Amino acid sequence: MTDAVTTLRFVCSACSAVHVKWSPRCSSCTSDKGLVSTTASELLAKRGVATDEEVATSRPRLMIARPPSPEPALDSPEEELVDILPANGPVAITEIPETSFVRDSTGLAPVDHVLGGGLVAASVVLLASPRGIGKSSLTLQVLSGLGHRCLYVSGEETLAQVRGTAGRVGALTPRLFVFSERDLATIFVHAKAMRAQTIAIDSIQKMSCSEVNGRAGSPAQVKECTALLVDYAKRNDTALWIIGHVTGDGDIAGPKTIEHEVDVVLELTKGTKFDGNERILRCLDKNRFGASDRLGHFELTATGLVPVDLDGWDKKL
Repeated sequence: MTDAVTTLRFVCSACSAVHVKWSPRCSSCTSDKGLVSTTASELLAKRGVATDEEVATSRPRLMIARPPSPEPALDSPEEELVDILPANGPVAITEIPETSFVRDSTGLAPVDHVLGGGLVAASVVLLASPRGIGKSSLTLQVLSGLGHRCLYVSGEETLAQVRGTAGRVGALTPRLFVFSERDLATIFVHAKAMRAQTIAIDSIQKMSCSEVNGRAGSPAQVKECTALLVDYAKRNDTALWIIGHVTGDGDIAGPKTIEHEVDVVLELTKGTKFDGNERILRCLDKNRFGASDRLGHFELTATGLVPVDLDGWDKKL
């Protein structure tokens, strides 16, 4: 079979019309000057058109992409990476200065003991217990004992009710501010304005944020509010004391993820001593700043929770 490139063509000498077959007269201009034979490739070359073979040979070859070869190991990575890493980026762990946690005493020896020496700045503590156990009283006593500017946010009681409890337990101090509010955005605005160093939330099940649908106390609301509170604490170097309720089974109300978000999980329960007025403070297996097996004992009285040293640990300090 003849190659299409070498197939003969016949070109009119007068008008250059191309014919497939030879003829004594041009069918285009009827001239009888004759038809000149040529090949298809020669004809295309004269017209400046590339043949299929030329096109095929002129196409770029398909290259298979290969991964870049690894960079050679740096002789002194510590020195070289200083110029490569951006500011506020990853830092070699050996370059991080060793520091101790800044702790503030709560004025209540059992609480300081359970926390590991006091309330750590920018930490988030979750205190969970059943209703009526004394969470609010203990919280007000802790805030008054810290000795710096604190904000108590009540989502359940009025200002007058909080003031009454504070007066009864001896927690009246000009450094303690009270705010009756449930919207987190509003709370953050006032907390920043007064430069609160510690914020107590009573309770997390009563807080809400506009970014999430659902009523206060729903799993989605509790989860998002906890995340926002933790973020605020870390960004503003503010300690957070969050009160949470427990279910009838003794579990913390709300999604389990809130226990993972906070730094310390505390539980206040009833004991059998002092005619049933004993209160025991313990860690629920989580304390990022100290041991999680310590206990703190109190006696609940008409004037608040009174520290009691039943184990003799206070004498060893």
